[in-house]
Parts: sequence; C-alpha cells; structure tokens
Amino acid sequence: MKQGKYIAVVVVLMMMACNNASQVISNNITFKDKLSEYGLFKTALVPAAGVTTIEIASTLFTDYAEKQRLLKIPAGTKIILQGDSLPVFPDGTIIAKTFYYTKDSSRQIIETRLLLLQHNKWNAATYRWNEDQQDARLLNEGATVPVTLGKNRTIAYRIPAQADCASCHRSGHDLSPIGPKAANLNIIVNREGIRQNQLSYLMHKDILAPADVRSISVLPDYNDTSVSITARARAYLEINCAHCHSSTGMAANTSLMLGYFTPYNQTGIEFNKQNMIIRMTTMGELHMPKIGTTIVHQEGLQLVKQYIRSLQAN
Repeated sequence: MKQGKYIAVVVVLMMMACNNASQVISNNITFKDKLSEYGLFKTALVPAAGVTTIEIASTLFTDYAEKQRLLKIPAGTKIILQGDSLPVFPDGTIIAKTFYYTKDSSRQIIETRLLLLQHNKWNAATYRWNEDQQDARLLNEGATVPVTLGKNRTIAYRIPAQADCASCHRSGHDLSPIGPKAANLNIIVNREGIRQNQLSYLMHKDILAPADVRSISVLPDYNDTSVSITARARAYLEINCAHCHSSTGMAANTSLMLGYFTPYNQTGIEFNKQNMIIRMTTMGELHMPKIGTTIVHQEGLQLVKQYIRSLQAN
C-alpha cells in the first residue's frame, strides 16, 4: 500500500514538473490561409526556386511519418553559425516540415508545419493538406487524420493545434526551432549529384555565412549501428526529449536534462532511468514526448533500454 502511494506521489510530481509553464505562446503575425501563398513548393513536395531542402542527422519520431524539411530565407541574407547550437537566422526566415506516408506507389501528405521568424520572434502554424494533395489549409484547432501504416494497422494521426506548438518549441517565453542546430546539420548529403558536407554546401549556395565547419561537432544518427550505443541513445534523447528536458523547456523543473552535449553527471539519467522507460512506454499525460506520437516508438524504446542496461553493467 505504501509503495502504491509513493508511486502516485511520483506521478503527480512528474505531471506538475512537466507542466510548469503555460503552453500557449501567441503569434505576433497572422498566417495566410493557404500554404501555397508562401511559395515553398513548385508542386507537392517539390521545392520552388529559392527554397532549400535540408536534412538532419537525428530526427524526431512522429508515428513513423516521413518528413521533408525546407528552408527559405530572404534574398540577400545569410544564416550565421554560433557554435554547435541553433544558428542565427535572418528575419523573414521560413522553416517548413512536411509529414507524409508512402505506401507502395501511393503517398499521403498529412500536414506541413511552419516556423516563421518575424521581428526576431518565431511564429508557428500547421497546415492540413487537401484530399487532392495540391495545397494545404491553415488549421487553428488541430485535426485527427486516419492513416494506414500496414496491413490491418491504422493510426489516428494527430495534427497539433497552434497552441500545442509550445509543448515542444518552448524556449523560455518564446518559440524556437529544434532540429536545425549546427551539429545536427553537420552531415554528408547528396546535392547536385555530389556527396558533400551540408554546411559547406549551404555556404557555397550563399545561404550560410562562411565559417570553419571543422569547429562544429557532429550529432550522430541514432539509427547508425556503427556508432556506440551511448552516442546513439544520447542522440535519440537529444532530438526526442531535450526540447522539453532543458533549462528553457517545458520540463525545466525536472531533474532530467537530456541534451546530447550535457555532461552525463548533469543529465540526471542515473537517477531517472526507470522513469524514462515508463514515460516512453505509457501513452497519455505522462508520455514522453508530450505530443506528436500516438504509438510507442518500439525501436527507440529498445535503443534506450539497451543504453540503460549498458549503464547498469558498468
């Protein structure tokens, strides 16, 4: 009985800690009704002129959706690196992430999420693609879309409302991008038929200001089995959990700080190993990450379990 009461108290404290700030961060702009008004696509998933495809090493899990990431900055401006962290983007930057599923020869585009920097403040919006897959409409309240993942397996994919964006993108009292940190962009990509460093390519295209790429760290791909379990698991926690579990995120009041470059003795992993697994396996209020998934990421769960077992073995 005492153990049951203890667990209940822990659950309540975890819920309070992960809801330490209001989730709503209002936009300071009015988003356009149609996604096509931003000139990001020539046709569906084909970038328009002046729009650049970007890739990142480790990606957020969202119910096994595929993702296309696009970047559009105002003409005559450049992005400036500031170490391994998020670069300085010029005012007017648009970062777009489109979520879709491919099955056999068909493709279902679900949504595009926009982050738009205006007057030094990031603003967020979600757009739901029409059934004809030619354009997408602005959503304010979010939506649920049925998606077939495989034979006899359907999920209720959840498009977040604008008010939900801060659940992941909160940085203090503002919104901030998560994925395009310099270390996560510092990968080899195929561009114009040549395999090359993505940061160097962006410099060559005058999108990124000149910098020494050798000074930028590399965040590993957590799917790369040639990398150590520790590095893979820490990269997974970085992109899937650290947006909340950081000093400026929604879980700032917890004892878990899950950034890849956070020294291990400052992460709180040692004292929270079991709770991490519980939150990855439990859907609902305690689930980690807080929104964006309706099913458990089994591969990610096994990776983190393997990492925790390796810690216990040492």
